Amino acid sequence: MTPVMRGRVVVVVAVVLFAAGCSSTAGGSNTGTDGDSAQVMAAAVTELLTRDNTFGEGPPPFTTYLLQANLDPAAGTASRDPNVRLRPLTEAERGAIEAALRSFGPVQWIGDPAEWITEDLLPKIEGAVILGVGEPIFDGDGALVPVSLWCGGLCGTWLTYRLVQTDEGWQVTGVEGPIAVS
Repeated sequence: MTPVMRGRVVVVVAVVLFAAGCSSTAGGSNTGTDGDSAQVMAAAVTELLTRDNTFGEGPPPFTTYLLQANLDPAAGTASRDPNVRLRPLTEAERGAIEAALRSFGPVQWIGDPAEWITEDLLPKIEGAVILGVGEPIFDGDGALVPVSLWCGGLCGTWLTYRLVQTDEGWQVTGVEGPIAVS
């Protein structure tokens, strides 16, 4: 191999390594384990219900918890793209979320949340709340998890939580990005 070719190979390898490093750290990835994904989703939904439910202190006021069985394309932003088809939650994700919410009341898994909303924009089950979670993104600082809560036309919250892994498990440390409330 000539010195010029060797130099070109070194440049190509350096560019590939640089690009790989940038893509895995700058934007984060969805490459947490299924267990990590399940745990951050459960922690985020619990935080939304117990702290950011817009009803103040005390336990959540809902009688039934309608959980979207697929990733929610509007979680975190309240902007739903009707052309996006998202994956179903895994059994581990569903199990972790259900276990986290079981103490609050009955949990029911649903498909399209629009089918569970009346013309008056209330959940079809009186006292219910519709919850959604988006795809977690893992990065060097932990994970970001978008979530949504809908209990009526003037009763909704969409935000994204930052979570970090501690000795006690995944913990919410705050909100990143926009917050939408109706």
